[in-house]
Amino acid sequence: MMSGALRVDDVGVVADAPAMFPAAVRTPSAHVVAYSTVPDGWPGRGARHPFARRRSDLDPRGACRGAAGRRGGGARGDRHGALVRWHAPPPGQHRPLDPGEGTAGRRIALRLVRSRDEGATWDAGDDVRIDFHWPAVYGEILEFDDGELLWPIWGRQRAEEKWRSAVLSSRDAGASWRIAGTIAFDPDASLTGAYVDTGNGDRMDGDEDTSDPSFRPHDPTDGFSETSVCLLEDGRLLAVLRQQGVGGDETLRFHRAYSADRGATWTPYEQLAFSGMSPALARFDDGRLLLVSRRCAPEGSGIEPAVEARVGDPQGATWSEPVALRDPRDGRLTAEYQCGYPAVVREGSAFRVYFYSYDERSGRYVGWNTLSRP
Repeated sequence: MMSGALRVDDVGVVADAPAMFPAAVRTPSAHVVAYSTVPDGWPGRGARHPFARRRSDLDPRGACRGAAGRRGGGARGDRHGALVRWHAPPPGQHRPLDPGEGTAGRRIALRLVRSRDEGATWDAGDDVRIDFHWPAVYGEILEFDDGELLWPIWGRQRAEEKWRSAVLSSRDAGASWRIAGTIAFDPDASLTGAYVDTGNGDRMDGDEDTSDPSFRPHDPTDGFSETSVCLLEDGRLLAVLRQQGVGGDETLRFHRAYSADRGATWTPYEQLAFSGMSPALARFDDGRLLLVSRRCAPEGSGIEPAVEARVGDPQGATWSEPVALRDPRDGRLTAEYQCGYPAVVREGSAFRVYFYSYDERSGRYVGWNTLSRP
């Protein structure tokens, strides 16, 4: 482990419950924060709209107004405006989520919407059609100096497969996309044991789960899932990947892979020395890296649930011991899925980290910490 200090300078709340799975982008005058109002961002029951709109002033005490998004979705501010994307039912396949049914038998597709006025208004959005059976989104869209966009996704490329992590590329400002390459895939991934047995299956029932303190869904598919990709100072890409049962691993340790050709090919994936979920990568001015993630805290393990942050060397080869983020309402979390899904936004030499946490009076809400290196 490398040495590296992190300090929590300030905390705050963006949105009261129900609010989960935030994505965020900095615009010239605000932070646009997208979040879901239902567990895992799946469509709500009836006509209920499953996601909300907020914009947070740069002043941490400021009011919240403005944006849109879903779980696994994210935001990007670039020369084309702010982009927000999410996974949703394909056209003509939307129907309410029935209690107890979960995600079984459902198809999802990708959507991309755009704002050119800092999140005040958004276009109608576009369906993103690619050769991928069940695509889900996660992490930030990267933009290269020549305008190429790189979009991390994960899911099943074929109906019968395990999960894989991949990247999409666009050279026309997001008007069209192609699969640039697969980051990592284990056709034999299998997660077994107590962690699976103590979950709530793939249940995504709706409103009541936002306030259920012990809610923890588990999709029976295994493999690579949530992936954050960062551009290193040497020009390579680093991907940090969440996984379930890769190589038979039951510890849920993160993996990493590198690309020197903008995601077309990747090095063989390697296991990191620590576990986690919902990784979010960013780079400091001196090249060192920030990795924020949900801590693995299985029931009965004695590990305290938290979102935690580490500092890595400029290649992502070694990482510091983790620092736990502060709960914005000073609560004590009692279950793993009461927090997670950080979104990182640069603020000078520091970073604002948005994530969801749990209030025992109302349920899951979205807050933030400001992190700096002393």
